[in-house]
Amino acid sequence: MILLLDRVFDLMDLVIKKGVALDVVGLVLTYSLPFILSMTIPMSVFVGSLVAFGRMAQDHEFLAMLSSGISLNRAIASVVLASVFITLFLFWFNDRVVPESNYRLKNLLLDIYEKKPTAQIRQGTFTRVGPFWIYVGRKDDRTLKIEDVVIQELTNTGTQTITAKGGTMFIDTARRLNFVLHEGEIHQYDRRAMDYRRVSFTEYRLQIPLNDELIRKQRKWRSDREKSVSMLLKERAEVKKRWEESKRRDRGLLRRMNSLTVEVHKKFSMPVASIIFVFLAAYIGFLMRRGGFGPAFGVSFFVFIVYYVLLISGEDLGKRGVVPPEVGMWWADAFYTFATFLMYRLWVRA
Repeated sequence: MILLLDRVFDLMDLVIKKGVALDVVGLVLTYSLPFILSMTIPMSVFVGSLVAFGRMAQDHEFLAMLSSGISLNRAIASVVLASVFITLFLFWFNDRVVPESNYRLKNLLLDIYEKKPTAQIRQGTFTRVGPFWIYVGRKDDRTLKIEDVVIQELTNTGTQTITAKGGTMFIDTARRLNFVLHEGEIHQYDRRAMDYRRVSFTEYRLQIPLNDELIRKQRKWRSDREKSVSMLLKERAEVKKRWEESKRRDRGLLRRMNSLTVEVHKKFSMPVASIIFVFLAAYIGFLMRRGGFGPAFGVSFFVFIVYYVLLISGEDLGKRGVVPPEVGMWWADAFYTFATFLMYRLWVRA
């Protein structure tokens, strides 16, 4: 739910302000879930295991098992086996379902923006449409009325900046973005002639052709998170060949190769964390000897923060080549494997 909050606010904005149909919004939410699940399933394994093992330790069930000759590792064997199946499922899920859902989500958002191009323009931020940068202080997505407008066009010869107190915007049948602006000024600067002009207006109309060709190109193109392992490995082989042909001097190709390697290992390192978290939860639960969701969530919050800081830093350092990409994507798992070993040593002493 925490990870969904940001998406929920965006979905509410699509329904309330932009008037997008509820079934379309439901599809956006559906296509957003697989990526969130790929991160939260390892979390849930740890939380669930910690709640269960903490309760067993609190009720002295572990002591009863140990006194009967059943080791702790034998007692948690079924949970470990379940985590192995979860890990194998996540291998397939991250390779097949998540990339395809990300790709379909991007195409669905492009459909929304194609049918409602004005939805791209957000109030309070600059939005680029072709050669224009558009800023809108306030916007009503239903009436398409706008206030505090700034439109700047950058060319090789100079700049043109249009400011207006208010106006409206709409899309005509020729697929052009139209602005009808009121009470404003036009500032033109010609760099070659070193000439500056300012023109005041009570009403000004501006038409911006929409680049539908760019949208079509975006539909065919897939980002790294929209590719399966086979796609990533195929592209990596092509980039590696070009890098070797350039006598290994092109740092851009090297960085691209590192990014592809990081994305491949990321699909495997996060699922493996499910197995590590089961052992870690068992030893922490035994030492903590407290059940319930309160202590479990408290410990889990700290564990997840450290894990994702290590994961994100490793991803960034691996892409930049500061550390080998494989090391960067696996050091979070290695850190918690070592932490699990330390917990095991404490359990043995206890």
